[in-house]
Formats: sequence, C-alpha cells, structure tokens
Amino acid sequence: MKKITSFLILLLAVVNLKAQSLKVSGELKNLADNTQVSLLDGMTNKEVATGTAKDGKFVLTGKTENITVFVLGFKGLQQKVPVFMGNEEVVITGDVVDVNNLQFKGSVTQDVYVSYMKLLTPLIEPYFKTMQAAQSEKEATKKDSLNKKASELTASLLNGFASLSAANSQSPVSTFFLLQLANIFPAIKENMAAIYSSFGGEAKKGPFADILDKMVQTAEVGKVGSILPEFKQNDMNGKSVSLSSLRGKYVLVDFWASWCGPCRAENPNVVKTFNAYKNKNFTVLGVSLDQDKTKWLEAIKKDGLTWTHVSDLKYWNNEVAVQFGIQSIPANFLIDPKGVIIGKDLRGAELEKILAANIK
Repeated sequence: MKKITSFLILLLAVVNLKAQSLKVSGELKNLADNTQVSLLDGMTNKEVATGTAKDGKFVLTGKTENITVFVLGFKGLQQKVPVFMGNEEVVITGDVVDVNNLQFKGSVTQDVYVSYMKLLTPLIEPYFKTMQAAQSEKEATKKDSLNKKASELTASLLNGFASLSAANSQSPVSTFFLLQLANIFPAIKENMAAIYSSFGGEAKKGPFADILDKMVQTAEVGKVGSILPEFKQNDMNGKSVSLSSLRGKYVLVDFWASWCGPCRAENPNVVKTFNAYKNKNFTVLGVSLDQDKTKWLEAIKKDGLTWTHVSDLKYWNNEVAVQFGIQSIPANFLIDPKGVIIGKDLRGAELEKILAANIK
C-alpha cells in the first residue's frame, strides 16, 4: 500500500510538473541549420525560451503564469509567428517563408486565435486603406463612396467579431480581440463593458483581462457630457500645470508621443486648427507618453506644436493616461470653458468642425 501511495504521489508530481511548463516544437521547411529561434512574451517582450534549429526542427521550453500570446521569431528572418497558449505543448509544421499557412496542433487557444485571424485579416487591411483614402479624398462623391465602403467593412468586422466572441466567450483570445478592436471601433468601445460581462472562465483571467478590467472601471471617465477630471503634471521646464488653470477656454487635451507614428501624422491637423482658433478662446494641452525627454522636445519643435505640453516621462504608465484609461494613442478630449467634454478622439477636420459649431 505504501508503494502504491508513493507511486501515486510521484505520478501526481509529474502531472503537476507538466502543467507548469510549455513546449513549442517546430518542423519547418526552409529553416536553415543553426538559426536561432526565440519565444517572446507578447505582452512584456521578454524572452521566454530560445533554441537552435537543426534539419528544420527546434524545441523550446519554458513556463507561463497565464494563457497569453507569444511571438516566435527567427534570427535573420523577418517572419514572426504569434502563438496563443498556456503551459501546454504546441507542434508547428509548414514553411517558414509562408507563416500565414502554418499548421498548429496542441492548443485549443491557438485554434481560436487562427479562426479570428482568418476572419479579420481579409477585412482589417482594406478597412484601414479605405479610411485613409476617404480622409484624403477631396471630391465629395468619391469621398461618400469610400466612406460607404468603410462602413460596410466595419459592419462585416463587427458581425464577425460578435459571432466569434459569442462562440468563444470562455477564451482569452476573445478578450484579446475585444481589447484590440475597442481601440479601433467606437461601436465596440461603447459596448465594451456589456460584451466583456458576457465572457467567463479563462476569458476573465490573465493580462488582457487585467487591462479590460481597468478599462471597464474607467469607462465612465471621459464620456461626452461629463466633466473631465482635474489633473496636474509638469511641463517641459518642470513647472506644474493643472487642467483647471485653463478653465474658461475650449481645451483639447491631446494624448500623444514622439514615437507614435499615427500621432505625428495627426499633428499637422491639430496645428492647423490651433492656429485658426488660438485667438478665439481655444488652446491645446499636450500630454506625452514619452520616456526620453530629448526626443519629446525634439518632436515638439519639429512638428511646430506651440502650445503647452506636460509629461511625467513614464511611457504607458503616464499617470494622467492611467487615470483616464488611455490604452491607445492618439487620443483626445475636447472640453468647453466649464470643463465639460464636448468631443473625444477627434481626427482630421472633426476638431475644426466642432469648434466652428461652438465658437462664434
């Protein structure tokens, strides 16, 4: 009996050991010998495991606290492979030069991720291209046509996401895509709390759930019609600037960073509107998510951003950004002289349009 008990204890220990580790095995065509293969945590960008390919094969082992997304990389190659998994074994086969058609076995989570990507990939790139074309199009008929196409693509994306998230409401993959799409489509962001409340199980655990929990908690902050909460942060010279010090003016509170390409692309629109309305009771307060002060100041000068700027140089942990639940940039709030939010996440001519309607 003692021997049997000891054997069971040993067996349970082995099972538990397996449950605490992950393993990624690959057999890929066109993967040269001695190529270094690495597995990075997709959230922290930290290396989880590394190995070397031989005859197109490699094995990586490590561990994770949560089911999450990892990025498989190959030194010397541009190809990156997302792998959604927990402490389990995943086997990857296919051709390293054709990563979109790789085959995965061993992770149900990865299977769900692949199903999302098959739906979204053919839609998301055309959507962004159509939106960019619509923003730059001057001719009204063509612009309307492009906007209509963008709306159709949006509808297809939202319907597809609704179906997949309902069918996979226990999967952290659904949480991941809810987080991503909420930062792109207002219709999803506005209904984010309701969608997230329909999730359960593993979908409510891990790093993506942690972020969404915070977003839901701060969802009431920054709604149009509410007062934008007070905050203080130091300017370029280390002097504290408060939002309330600008009370009495229309203020665009603009979240951006020198390293943010879309932010820099949007800056000329903000500059144009600022110059048109700066003598009409309007100003901008830039809140930067920079870490490097030199790069921050260089970007301000290069882009001609001649308004007040503040930052604590804490990157995504910028205290004002955290306070307002900012998860992507550019982001902004337009407040009236009483501090009431009258617009948010305004792009292109939207800012000028709403100012024209309010400033006579």
